[in-house]
Amino acid sequence: MIEEEVIKIPSDDEIDLVAEADKKAEEFKNLAQRIQAEFDNYRKRTNDAIRISRNDGINDFLIELLPVIDNFERGLDAICEKSSRDGVELIYKQMLEILKKYDVEEIEAKGQEFNPNLHHAVAQEEDAENSNKVVEVFLKGYKRKDKVLRPAMVKVAQ
Repeated sequence: MIEEEVIKIPSDDEIDLVAEADKKAEEFKNLAQRIQAEFDNYRKRTNDAIRISRNDGINDFLIELLPVIDNFERGLDAICEKSSRDGVELIYKQMLEILKKYDVEEIEAKGQEFNPNLHHAVAQEEDAENSNKVVEVFLKGYKRKDKVLRPAMVKVAQ
């Protein structure tokens, strides 16, 4: 005897239930994808905010350190005794290495075209030959990456 398999044809109500379940599943899938995308964006924004805050903190510290470096330079100019000068020079070089480690560079000023984004003019001098060029640096300027930590205080030729 051959067994016959009976295939049951779903009713219209059952078809409607399956269609409705598929529709709900698609809605939940879309919702889950949107939530995942929002979370990814939140994570990126948070990482950016952390990076910016960290850089701002480093920059603030470096700005506080710059006057100390200026004073080391002044001290080196005033020390005549070689052994004392050598000791202070070693400390000064260590400070410069720290600046270098954090990508801090001195702003080139003397002989350069005056740039108000990099230089702070505190004096002027009549000199037609070097017009709009920096002729003297009173205080070195520094930048870290593309951010100016302190503009160079300079005298500009007119």
